[in-house]
Amino acid sequence: MQPNPKAFRYDINGLRAIAIMGVLLFHYKVAAFEGGFAGVDVFFVISGYLMSRVVMGQVSRGTFLFSDYFERRLHRIVPALLVLVVTVIAVCFFIYLPADYKPNLDNGASSILFFSNIFYWYNAPSYFDAATDTNLFLHTWSLSVEWQFYLVYPFVLLLLNRLFKNIRTYRMVFIGLTAISFVAAIVTSGHDSSFSFYILPTRAWEMLLGGLAFFAEGKIKGVLWQRTAAITGYLIIITCFLTLNDTLPWPGFYTLLPVAGTFLIIVANYNNFKVIKHGTFQFIGKISYSLYLWHWPVFVIAQYYGLGTGFAAVAGYCILSTGLAWLSYRYIETIAFNGKIRLVVCVPVLSVCVFALGYFDANSALYSKKTLEIAGYKMKTDPFYAQFRKDTCFSEGLKKFRKDPCLCFEEAKPNILLIGDSHLAQLSQSLREGFKGVNFLQATAPATLPTVTSYYDKANNYRDMMDFIYHDFIPKNAGKIDGVVISANWAGQRAVGPEGSLKGIKEAISYLKHYNIPVVIIGQTERYTVTYPVVAARAHNSGTPNNTFYLDGYSEEVNGYLASHLKGVYVDVLATEAFPALSSKNEPYMRDKDHFTKYGADLLVARIKENEVWGKFLDGR
Repeated sequence: MQPNPKAFRYDINGLRAIAIMGVLLFHYKVAAFEGGFAGVDVFFVISGYLMSRVVMGQVSRGTFLFSDYFERRLHRIVPALLVLVVTVIAVCFFIYLPADYKPNLDNGASSILFFSNIFYWYNAPSYFDAATDTNLFLHTWSLSVEWQFYLVYPFVLLLLNRLFKNIRTYRMVFIGLTAISFVAAIVTSGHDSSFSFYILPTRAWEMLLGGLAFFAEGKIKGVLWQRTAAITGYLIIITCFLTLNDTLPWPGFYTLLPVAGTFLIIVANYNNFKVIKHGTFQFIGKISYSLYLWHWPVFVIAQYYGLGTGFAAVAGYCILSTGLAWLSYRYIETIAFNGKIRLVVCVPVLSVCVFALGYFDANSALYSKKTLEIAGYKMKTDPFYAQFRKDTCFSEGLKKFRKDPCLCFEEAKPNILLIGDSHLAQLSQSLREGFKGVNFLQATAPATLPTVTSYYDKANNYRDMMDFIYHDFIPKNAGKIDGVVISANWAGQRAVGPEGSLKGIKEAISYLKHYNIPVVIIGQTERYTVTYPVVAARAHNSGTPNNTFYLDGYSEEVNGYLASHLKGVYVDVLATEAFPALSSKNEPYMRDKDHFTKYGADLLVARIKENEVWGKFLDGR
């Protein structure tokens, strides 16, 4: 029997609830939900199905009107989004420092104009990059993709309806378009993963699959088969939330899993699961759009104030987000707004206002000149390159690595080899200046564990640097190397964990011992939950020291673990109580969450000089 199209779809509303819970828990860094980002793909399929049901039905009956269609879309999406952007920007005007406020104004304007996906692809790092966690409106990329789909989709359907009168040909062409978009996503992910993630043509297949679900509706006959298909779909989606992770190419072949699970549930049209029909699930499904809007700014603002991701914090974020979502649903989403022209005009007007706030640097009047100077600290390119020896000895893999200046021996001096990531590269200039009687060779690459074997790295593209150093350079030059210094952001390798880091370090020590090369490990340095210039600016603005509140506790945990297992070779440099003041030029000792400025690196090297383990390393070469 053909399902009643007018019957309320508890399953679809339940799907919305599942999708938003996956996204929310992923964004809130709940470890078990590393694949929760797939909830967005569930939303895409649902949107494609609902749009197809509305537009295809009206087109086939000859009742489709663009004005009615766009007015419904406007009223469904725009008011709640505008309220969110205006509220967040108004609140952050008073609580954000200008250097952090201004970039979010650009992000907010692009969100209102529904091209944030394009803006982020062009201007921002990968969606999964930690740097995007400061973007208050990062999540609006998916709304922009959907809105762009809404604009294009009716024209595509009308064109297909005119060109292909035969329903079978019509559907085959539709399937072909879906397949083309999917193949484009696969191919593009291998060349420009950010483009593939953000841009409509490589995402359209997910919404088009929703259209295929509309075609297939009613094809699953019998309650048993409907129930089985629905259970299978739910299990696939939940399994994706629990097992996928952000190292996978996305969209890609794995994206088929949550999309296929959603497809099965929609086609099955089984609405009798008590859990799905439960009031809590249905409530979350009803407020899912507003909850999607509000959950991310709540989290970003909380992290800006260093509130962390512990159990109590996440519970608080969930409660606050749900409360704000209910208010948005009750007083914005369900209100009938009169006059679509006014709504359309509001979009560019608000965009101009948001842009003007940034252009005139409006909230800088709330802070002193020195506070602004500290918060807005930026390293100039030349000093930064010199400090790290960037694009020379600190490079993105072996192709960009310059062997001659970086691995050059000097007969008159002891030759010590530096192997590590950016956390060792940042000390390069200070070490060379602090130990003029030593020749430091350097082989450092971003976010790369300095281990002998490659299986410790998580999707690392620069591993060839370490392979060359350990398996080529050291065996050929062991007699010339007087010592090796190894260091990395050990706490930054959460996928490996402290146990994995320890295993890799011990392996490297054993390997170097085989060549009679002394080795020392420079330990984990402090990391902050927000960028350190912000920490320092707030401290100056309030007149109260605040470093310890913003320290990342996991770094201390990892440092303690490694120090206890690497006695005699581990230089413990982590600061937990005494922190450097600003330099005479108001320069903070760190430039971001975990990297030192040159001023800070000089101070750290001075501390390393005083360390007993380091002294024994230099004396015992």
